[in-house]
Amino acid sequence: MSGARIFVLHKKDLIKMGIIVLVALALIIAALVILLPRRAADPGETARFVPGVYSSMIVLYDEPLHVRVTVSENEILSVYMTDMADMQRVFYPLFEPRMRDLAEEVLRYQSAHITPQTDYPVTTWILHEAVRSALQMAETEVE
Repeated sequence: MSGARIFVLHKKDLIKMGIIVLVALALIIAALVILLPRRAADPGETARFVPGVYSSMIVLYDEPLHVRVTVSENEILSVYMTDMADMQRVFYPLFEPRMRDLAEEVLRYQSAHITPQTDYPVTTWILHEAVRSALQMAETEVE
């Protein structure tokens, strides 16, 4: 006898299965993004920077503070501050956290031509100008 078969699907089970499928797809996409190699530079593509470490100086409380940018031919590798004295840390406590936030954005977008989102615009502007100055040194030597 070839009778019709009846399947009973519960709404709760369908929703669970849909969520599991969406999570699985998200994990697969994330794994692909992380594991696939980044796009290599084309042989005909000109370099954006001269590889090296470039520095610009800010004077705070009569002491120099250096903002350094490390670049390869086509990528910004790191952005950081050096030589921050204890006196500067006391009088300018926001510089280190703002520098970390700014460095994160510059590395994410691979450019200093960004508008940093911050509650401390003056501090961020000072650091942003120092980063832009250091990157300009790397770019102008290419020309």
